[in-house]
Amino acid sequence: MTEMLNDSQAGSPGDGDSMDVLTRMLTGAGNCPASVRRLGEDLVAVCGDPVIGDLATGAGLADRVTVLARARTVLDAEVARSLVAAESADVLPHTPATHLQRSAAWSGADASAVLVAGRFAARHPDLADVWRSGQVPTAVVAVIARGLRGVTVDVEAQFLTAVLPQLPRLSVPAVKVLMARTLDLLFPDDTDTREQTDWDRRSLVATSHGGMTMIAADLPGQEGHAVMAALDAVADSLRVSGDLTTAAQRRADALVTLINRAATLGHVPNTRNGLTVSTTITVGVAEADRVAAGLPKLPTTDLTTDLFASRDPRATAISSTGGTPVTFGDAALRFALCAGTHTGVLVDDRDPDQSRSGGPVSTALARTRVQPLALGRSFRLASTAQRIALAVRDGGCVLCHRPAPECQTHHITDWAHGGRTDLDQLVLLCWTHHREVDLNRWAITRNPNTGPDQPHWLITPVPRHQWRKRQPSAA
Repeated sequence: MTEMLNDSQAGSPGDGDSMDVLTRMLTGAGNCPASVRRLGEDLVAVCGDPVIGDLATGAGLADRVTVLARARTVLDAEVARSLVAAESADVLPHTPATHLQRSAAWSGADASAVLVAGRFAARHPDLADVWRSGQVPTAVVAVIARGLRGVTVDVEAQFLTAVLPQLPRLSVPAVKVLMARTLDLLFPDDTDTREQTDWDRRSLVATSHGGMTMIAADLPGQEGHAVMAALDAVADSLRVSGDLTTAAQRRADALVTLINRAATLGHVPNTRNGLTVSTTITVGVAEADRVAAGLPKLPTTDLTTDLFASRDPRATAISSTGGTPVTFGDAALRFALCAGTHTGVLVDDRDPDQSRSGGPVSTALARTRVQPLALGRSFRLASTAQRIALAVRDGGCVLCHRPAPECQTHHITDWAHGGRTDLDQLVLLCWTHHREVDLNRWAITRNPNTGPDQPHWLITPVPRHQWRKRQPSAA
């Protein structure tokens, strides 16, 4: 029974192990204050408690996680407070961040975040109090400190007065949005200057490595939102039930799909204006009138009200196409108002409720001359007649239903393994799913049920462990 009890508590340090942990914790810290040493002893004792999750202890275990997580934040705040004091007294052997990295094996990012947050909290006791009580995580304090860098202490205080009551409930992205909104309200002229700078910084570079092409782009806010709106829209249309691709992979596929679409329609040589996408811009009538008249923005007199008011009298224009909202400067807003009568939208012009037999592709097929739809081994590529017939039968990509003009023909049995260019051996696939079928990610087989309402093909995902075992399909 004793052996079984010891086994059930495996991983919980005994008294000897606890002393070893405490000794290692205090290594090189011979002058550690007694209060901090007692804290270390208490932490080691907590770490020695058995952790058991069952119906009887579940609630307590959940609360243990909550309090320990808050305690981590409290410790971060105390490390920061001590670090700032040590920096002011000039008693550290290295720079503050380097000291944490060398003496406590912290990462550079963690050390920098705590130091930046500590310096900022030292100027704002109210923020320091909620941080030291574990209500606000270190990441939020660091984001505020970095986001308000370069402004006066008075502006910092205005922002904290406005957001401090809500701060424990705000995420890091939400805090970033509020800081950007604050700067737009308090410094409206800076928005135009920032737009000029961002426009001059725009770039797109591509490098090749290991058979992959890596693309990095810096795009101004309005244009970047438009590009991402287009990529996300196309990426969503490529999603298929059972698909294991990530959002990032679908965006990469969407980029290639858009290029292929432009090439199919003959637009690549004729346009240098980028992709036509839909962008939603929210702007009040008063704000539009002000911009049209060339009048300056009204100054903010009550930041708390203006920051959280659902209808701001200044009604700054905000793009809401996704991601972090972007507040437009006057130049960008004038452009949007000038071109905003009609908004270009990427749409799928196929009516899903319309019968294919009465669609335009069916009409085109009915008017063509009778041509052979089984070419056997005489031609590898599908003929125009076969493409028309495939468009009628498959309607588009059989996985994601991309339009037929954007699809490629795929041999169910590889041409290299004796496949035939016959209509019943061909299927339409978009570029993305053509590649995935070739990589054996999807299996396409003929549906034995040939009823009028039944699909021509049956499509099933291939188990992951078979992906690299490419096998020719049966004829």
